[in-house]
This record gives sequence, structure tokens and C-alpha cells, in this order.
Amino acid sequence: MNMKTKTPAIFIGILFLTGCQNLKEVDTTVYMDPSRPVEERVEALLEQMTLEEKIGQMDMVSEWDQDSIMKAGYYDFGAWIAGQEPEAANLLQSFSEKTRLKIPYLIGMDAAHGYATLQGRTIYPTSVSMAATFNRSLTEQAARKAAAEIRSAGTHWTFAPCVDIVCDARWGRTGETYGEDPFLASEMVRTAVKGLQDNPDPAKRVAASVKHLAAGGVSAGGVNHASAEISERFLRSYILPPFKAAVEAGCMTIMPRHNDIGGIPCHASRWLLTDVVKGEFGFGGFFISDMMDMDNLTSLHFTAENQSQALEKSINAGMDMHMYSPDSLQFAVPVRQLVREGKIPVSRIDDAVRRILKVKFSLGLFENRYTDPAADRYATPDSRRTALEAARECVVLLKNEGNLLPLDTTKYQRILVTGPNADNQAILGDWSFTQPDSCVVTVLEGMRRTAGGTEIAFCNSGKIKPEPVLERTNTTDPALQRKILEKGGGISDFSIREAVRMAATCDLTVVVIGGYGIRSDWGLRTYGESADRPSVDFYGRQTELVRALVEAGRPVVAVIVNGKPLNNEWITAHVPAIVDAWEPGMYGGQAVAEILFGKVNPSGKMPVTVPRHAGQIPMYYYQAASRYWTGYGLGSSREDDRPAFCFGHGLSYTSFEYSDLKADSVCPATGSIRLSFRLKNTGRMTGKEVPMVFVRDCVSSVVTPVNLLKEFTKVELRPGEERVIEFRIPAERLGLWNEDMKYVTEPGEFVLSVGRSVEDIRLKTTVRVLQTE
Repeated sequence: MNMKTKTPAIFIGILFLTGCQNLKEVDTTVYMDPSRPVEERVEALLEQMTLEEKIGQMDMVSEWDQDSIMKAGYYDFGAWIAGQEPEAANLLQSFSEKTRLKIPYLIGMDAAHGYATLQGRTIYPTSVSMAATFNRSLTEQAARKAAAEIRSAGTHWTFAPCVDIVCDARWGRTGETYGEDPFLASEMVRTAVKGLQDNPDPAKRVAASVKHLAAGGVSAGGVNHASAEISERFLRSYILPPFKAAVEAGCMTIMPRHNDIGGIPCHASRWLLTDVVKGEFGFGGFFISDMMDMDNLTSLHFTAENQSQALEKSINAGMDMHMYSPDSLQFAVPVRQLVREGKIPVSRIDDAVRRILKVKFSLGLFENRYTDPAADRYATPDSRRTALEAARECVVLLKNEGNLLPLDTTKYQRILVTGPNADNQAILGDWSFTQPDSCVVTVLEGMRRTAGGTEIAFCNSGKIKPEPVLERTNTTDPALQRKILEKGGGISDFSIREAVRMAATCDLTVVVIGGYGIRSDWGLRTYGESADRPSVDFYGRQTELVRALVEAGRPVVAVIVNGKPLNNEWITAHVPAIVDAWEPGMYGGQAVAEILFGKVNPSGKMPVTVPRHAGQIPMYYYQAASRYWTGYGLGSSREDDRPAFCFGHGLSYTSFEYSDLKADSVCPATGSIRLSFRLKNTGRMTGKEVPMVFVRDCVSSVVTPVNLLKEFTKVELRPGEERVIEFRIPAERLGLWNEDMKYVTEPGEFVLSVGRSVEDIRLKTTVRVLQTE
């Protein structure tokens, strides 16, 4: 909708609202007093609000409509979606002081791994990359530093972290998540929420918006908006636990998902929003809709005849705030009419507004709604160090045949770096805009910085997807071909021949492949929001490039940069060394180079299962034994039923020995299982290891998985150093949703497996859980 057609509707809405307001003298004695409890301040403000002012708090408008809003002069709404610099954020906030009650706005944006949509900010690894670190404290540290930067820009709210559980590798939004495992995702979201929200200084807090509730990663065909046809047991067992963990951590907001579950759109599911999350989980924050998803009941799901009916259904289901849509500024008019007709109770409006005001008070906005542009601190040396540390820990060594890595610089004195992701900003990942070159270390730059006396040659192989204007360019002129590559051409016969020609002059080739998810290059993305693919293979001609380089006869190292699982069976079988860098952020190139040259020992682990091909999907590790009747997780397996790389897989340049397992043989259902073992670095290099504990319920009243992660830690050991690792696993963690949909810990035998991954199990024991009265 253009501005000319929208503005008259804005004025009509304003006249309808302002003409009916019952203005009162404002008493700020309580609600502007920071010494009073938040609940008291909320009630003191709420009792002075008109119905129109309350409904206004439930609406979020967009920076895209700033000009028309200023022209209309109506500012009674609750929030802005805006990603702006401090001065612009302050201008938006100044409009709140033009309202009767002067309630500050929440300003929110998708700052998913640092404020990566603004220029020059610290850009940390994405969520799936942080999951690959298996490092709770590092996740919290990155979130805390990101929050301070986000807040200093005048933004108070990030639409993150995403805790969708990924069961379909075709889904494009895997990079926003913490992977496939409910326990790993739960532990990561706890620490992320704490880092974002729990700063003792309210001016450095950012409200988290945990998303998307729920089941996007199990949608039909791996399609972002598609239906999720899953049982309540599956939903409660594997999809909802990270949301419950987020609520327990105190998350201030939650965003429901685009899709429906079993025919009920998530934005209109009273059972999901109110009964389960607000009721059972005790969620005290508010629900913010995803963009247009309350309105989408009319245009995507077709469960409402018009916007008014869509708003009635979603608000009564438990939705508290409406995110921007083309009709966003008309939100208040139909909602007030629905209240007057008794279709939405005033008590439901009051409940929503209480929740919204509570967040604003908790963030200290009534004391200071503005930010100081002169104090906008970002990309500090300390935050950059954390970004580099996180990048180093998220990189996963998938394959290292013949110990090709780390690179022997006495043997490989001239190295070719090529591939579509070798010298671009793909390492920043989704929810990033293109940054100044000085703020990003590409893989090529990292190799040149780290190589020492080794010569690094470069061959531009072309982009994964060519710029549209160059897509059909066809020429045999080498000079013109080079110009096409420089301007954004794709991998071509010419670029493959050039790479092979240069590889023949080098001792080894590093080819950087994968995907592309930068949001400012929307049309070039191969994954991300609404960029789902029916394949897990590498897009375009990347496999041709790799195959030609391997067949050229020089050793090849493949580096994968991507936000979703990718695999090509020929590459996995024939490339001797493969590194998965995920989306490692601004220092990803440096981290990759340090690992290739052995200055850093890789410690990342796979947070998802990587299928060999799309025909294996769904391929997540915690399925029932009937799925793996050929033995996966239980013994020998038919080769074509195994994944390319399992959950938890990740090699190291050193070796670790597990021994001396001790565990309780019996445990009451209300108690905890004590478990310990000895871990020793038996190699020649300091390394970080991630011991994992998986559990299998031997006999249960309902079908349970062959293995399920229940504990992990990350440990750094010097060569020869050993340490006793101790865990206490609550027996409650071994529970299930029984035939009556009650969560219980059933008595019986459980196998506890300790290892480096779900396939590399080193120690096992059995514990009997006893029934307690």
C-alpha cells in the first residue's frame, strides 16, 4: 500500500479515536517513582488510561511509516519496529512525549547476533554457530555484550533468540536456531536470555523476544509458513522445552510462529498461547505477533473473514501486541469496536497492557527513554575479542583424512584460496547487512594474515548465485569473463578452468563453499527466512568446482560457510579435509585460518544431524528405534541409512580418553543421578572437549527415542592433563509424556551413554529409577 492510499485511512482512524477520548488530569506520583515496585507502578498507570490508550499500547508501528505518522500527528501506540542509529531512535522516542500519559515506546529490531543490520557493530556468530560451541558461558557473554551495544543505539528489544527445533534440513531458517536438540537449545536459550536481560544496569538491558512458537522446523516440506502436523506428545517432548526454559529464565516477550499446528494457526491458538505458555509455564511477559501474522488469519490461513475477526480471534487467544502490517495504523479502530460489542473482554485488554507496561518499567524506560549518541559504544576491543573467541569455538572439523590438517607450512608453501565464499561477507550470516570491509575478516584475508611465510594465491571463482543482470551473460572472451566475475558473475566454465589452472601452480587448495544469507542481498540468498530449498546439496555449480579441483591432483581442503545443513556425497567421500565454519561472524575468516594452520585447535560440535541427501529427511538423531531398525544408535547399521555427519560430531587435533565411569545404580524418581568419569588429553596439543551424556529408556509406556541428550559440558585440557567430570542429572529429566499426556518419570532401567557424539560413545552404565510415593 502506498503512502497516498494509506494516509486518509490514518486520519479517519485518528478522528474516530480522539473524538471519543475521555481526557483526565494525569497523576504521575506513583508510576513515575522508580522507588515503587513495578507492579504498583503498572496499576497506577493502568487505572488512568482510557480504553483507546490501552489499545494503543497493543500496537507496534513501523519506521517505514514515520513520515505519515508525523503528518497525522497521532502517537498513541506502544512500540516501533525500527533499526536506526541513536539520533533517529531518539526522534522516534520523542513522539511519546506528545501523548497525554507520555508512556515511552519500545523500539525493537531483529538484532539476532549483535546489531548486524547497522554499520560497524560487533557481529557475533549466529545462533546455530553458538550452539556448535556447546559453551553456555560464552553464549551468555556474547549476548550480554550484544545487549549493551543494541541498547546504546536506542533499541530496547531484540526479536531473538530463535529456539525453533530443526527436524528438517531443507528449512532455510536453521541458522537462526540452536539446532535440533531440545536440551541443547534449552540450555543455550537460558544463557542467552540471561545475557540479554539480566544486566544490573537497566540501561544495558534488552528485552528478548524468544521465537517462534512453535514447530517451524518440522513444517511440511521444510517450508517456512507451512503446517506442522505433529502430535501433542511430540510438541511437548521436543518442541516446547526450549520455550519453557526461556520462560523460566524470565524472557520478557515471545513471538508466535507463522504456521498452524494441526489446523490451528499459532497466532490464534488459545490452548498454546494461554493454556500452556501463560498458564502451565507461567509466562509473565507479553506475546508480540510476527509481522502481519494476526492479519494473516485472513490471507494465509483463511480462518477469518476480515481483519476485525482476525484480531478478535488472536487477541482472545492470548496475543498481546500487534506487529506492523499494511493496516497497522487502523488496528485500534476495530479492536475498540470489538470491545464495545463485547467480543473482546476489557479484562483481556487490561491483561495485555499490564504485561507490556511491566516490560517498559523493567527496562527503565520511564526513567530514561533516550540514549546518548555520544555514548554509543560498539565494536570495542573487548566485544571484538569475544566475537573472535566465539568464532574459534564454533568451527567444526568434519573430516581430516591422513591428518592433512593442521597444514604443514614446510610442505605447503603456496596455497590457492578459491570458492564463492572465499572473499565475501557470507560469514556474517542471516540477519546481517553488508558491512564495511574494515569490519569483516574474510577467509581469504584470514589466510593471508595467518599464513606467515606461506604464499596465498587467490582465484575468483564467481558467486554462488550470479547478480541477475549477469546471469545469462555468455562470452568466450577471457578479459570479459574476468570483468563479469569481478562485477558479480556466477561460477562458470571459465572460472572453473581458471581455478584448476591456478591450483596446478600451488601445493594445496582451500575451496570455500556453502550458502549465502546476507539480508541486504535478498535476491542472492540461498537460505534464510522464506529461502527454503528442497535439497541439502550445494547450490548451483559449487560441486563441479570442487570436483574439478580434486581431480586436478593437488590436496583440497573444503570450508563450508552456511546457515543450514549441506552435504554432497561426492564431496564428502573425495575431499580429504572438510571444515564446517557455520556463520562465524565478523572474525570468521580469521578463526578458520587459525584452525587450518593449527594456531587454534577446533572444538566445535555439530548441533544438527547432516543427512547424506534430502531423501533421508527427517534425519534427526532422537528418533524411535523403529526408525533405525537397522541399528543406528543401537549397533551396526545399513550404510545408506546413516547420516553424513551425526549430532555432536566434531574432530580435534588432539585425542581424548574417557575412563573410570562411576554412577548411582539406583535413584528415586524424585532424586538425582550422580555420574562421574575421568577425561584425559592423550594427544600433543591443548584442546577443548565436549563430553555428552545421552539417555535411553529401556522400557517405557510410550515410544521413546534411542538416545536423547541430557547433559554436556566443555572442558579445556593441556597435553597429558586429566580431570574428573561430575554431573548430577535430575531423574525428572528422564521423564516422558505418558498415555494420559501427563509428564512423569517412570520407574525402570535407563542406559546412560557418555561420549564425544551420539555415535562416538566411550562409556556406558545402567541406572534403575525407583518409584516413589
